[in-house]
Amino acid sequence: MIKRPTDGNRHRIGIPYMNQEMTAILANVEADLGDHALAQSVYFSPTALTHIKRLIDQGGSIITDTTLVANDIDKSLLGAKGAQVRCFIDDPQVDSLAEQRRVTRAEIAVDYGLTTPGLKLMVVGSAPAAINRLIARRQHEPMSDVCVLAAPSGFASVVQLKERLLDSDLTSIIVRGKKGGIPATISIVNAILREISKGN
Repeated sequence: MIKRPTDGNRHRIGIPYMNQEMTAILANVEADLGDHALAQSVYFSPTALTHIKRLIDQGGSIITDTTLVANDIDKSLLGAKGAQVRCFIDDPQVDSLAEQRRVTRAEIAVDYGLTTPGLKLMVVGSAPAAINRLIARRQHEPMSDVCVLAAPSGFASVVQLKERLLDSDLTSIIVRGKKGGIPATISIVNAILREISKGN
């Protein structure tokens, strides 16, 4: 029987992937929110920042699960190559399909988001069902054009969903544990965009 690593050991998964850019991003998030514990709980996949840089350079899409996040992302940091912020949660077709299928709007909005051409950053700040849907979709199709930023706050079920995302092969940035929420999500996205814009 293979012994699973403890949570303490698993947290160290992120350590080899910390670089100067990631350290600067987390310092910005901590300064913005005044929350050292939250900044310390952010995990980056090794290729997450590279994915987001390519997304901006190729005019891809940042797709959020709530208009609150979409509205507060600093669009001036997206550059001049056509990158956009999109949110499908209030689309009438999303609402209608969710009602027909008896699922959440967040799940249908994920499906809509995944049909968007080009590279995508799927930002989940408040809807755990969106994380679940992304994991489910990955089990049946390649998603090399997707990076997921998962930062909803909550207790056991939300924590477990974020850990399932961590255990998947999806490129991701995850606020692990109970921490997160909409202000944290906005802060992380803007800190990433600010750091990337320095190099452009």
